[in-house]
Amino acid sequence: MIERIQSPGVRPFIPGDVGNASTWGVPVRYKTVSGLNVPRLFGPNARELEPVIISAAKELVQEGAQLITCNCGYSVKFQNVLRGALNVPVFLSSLLLAPFLVRMLPHEKSLGIILASSSSLSNDMLEAAGLPEDIGPNVVVAGLDEAPAFNAAWVTAKGDLDVGAVEAEVVEAAVKLVDERPDVGMILLECGDLPPYAASVQKATGLPVFDYTSLINFFIGGLTRRPFVGIT
Repeated sequence: MIERIQSPGVRPFIPGDVGNASTWGVPVRYKTVSGLNVPRLFGPNARELEPVIISAAKELVQEGAQLITCNCGYSVKFQNVLRGALNVPVFLSSLLLAPFLVRMLPHEKSLGIILASSSSLSNDMLEAAGLPEDIGPNVVVAGLDEAPAFNAAWVTAKGDLDVGAVEAEVVEAAVKLVDERPDVGMILLECGDLPPYAASVQKATGLPVFDYTSLINFFIGGLTRRPFVGIT
């Protein structure tokens, strides 16, 4: 797993976070990439990171990795270049689930996506995730741009992680999204730091909630198949 750099402070990857090894039911190998941080990923010059990301991913594959992912959904910008450089599957963002989920919904329903920053969502991210540039009528996005606890911990990195406060902000964003768009039938959490709050979002909205763990566990399930047993 390609990992972004953490700034000094108390910001642990809690259980459920993509960056916490206990989130996964299989062995995980992490590799921190120098220069890979939120400001650069959100910025216009993120492509400059391609060489170091490709190098890190190749090292992980040489060490036995059967899947490459990253703990920031905005790394989807590198989805296509890594697919071309590696011989293992690449799942860099839960946004890759969006086209699949939209096609599962009734025609009159929409997919709600909660992003770390809706203002930083770019056309190249949408293209890499398989979404049209105009997103379309069946996808609605909400960002945590104005969520102070979330931003202090994961975007500006100027504060420590307050789990309860971040959870409240994520739930509030989801409830507001559903209130404003009653047609939302599913919710997708983009950020790799949001899965710890998925259960709370589901409880508050009553809707199916998907995230990074949904995507990665889908592939893990394909690697760990077991024979069916039962009554014949």
